[in-house]
Amino acid sequence: MSASVKVLVQLGLDGKTYQPGEWVTLPDEQKWRAQELVAYGLAEEAPARPVKAARRRAASG
Repeated sequence: MSASVKVLVQLGLDGKTYQPGEWVTLPDEQKWRAQELVAYGLAEEAPARPVKAARRRAASG
């Protein structure tokens, strides 16, 4: 798993510069880092993927 955030301001992380609107994917071990970026207003969290409903099969009769 990993944590993805969308950068809201120009941001330098680990030697790379990200521009506003770019997505940053951090390893799961750095989820705390993604949460701090969101808390300081530097990034926003990726929306959760919707869960697909199980498909029902028509009864055969």
